[in-house]
Amino acid sequence: MSRPYAVGLLIVLGLALLALMWVGWRARARRTAGVAAAASEPSAEPTLDVEGVYVSTTTAGEWLDRIAADGLGVRSAVRVQVSPDGVWLRRRGAPDVAVPTADLRGARRESGIAGKVPGRHGLVVLRWQREDRALDTGIRTRYAADRDPLIEAINALTPTAPAPLAGTDAKDPA
Repeated sequence: MSRPYAVGLLIVLGLALLALMWVGWRARARRTAGVAAAASEPSAEPTLDVEGVYVSTTTAGEWLDRIAADGLGVRSAVRVQVSPDGVWLRRRGAPDVAVPTADLRGARRESGIAGKVPGRHGLVVLRWQREDRALDTGIRTRYAADRDPLIEAINALTPTAPAPLAGTDAKDPA
């Protein structure tokens, strides 16, 4: 086999793999469509405003089942605003996400979610409900000191906040 022929074959195979990945992502987006509601503006001023990275949204309890529809599969910089009306994820380069107080189910620390596994309970995971689907959204705060206040602010809005993780240290510097 000549070198130009081998290089051409590898290029064709690479393009075919990229095409299959694109088709798979589009199929996942169709399966998970209709999850995010339009982000409305809160009627009250935010009680907490935290910077970080929006990692992903997954089906609750299935940390590898990423939701691809409605821009929820796009990693982006985020400003998390908590107000009495709910939680607003104001994202750069992706659609904002609004989670009204009625849809909140609580927040907790986790070691990972699809797209990021920082370990040592370095992610804040927000559990919420949209119609009949329970969802988890992972957020990596810019500063470690913001994680616990964010969890407390979200859990203060939810009537049934989840219990803290066993072994979670509130003074975790990571």
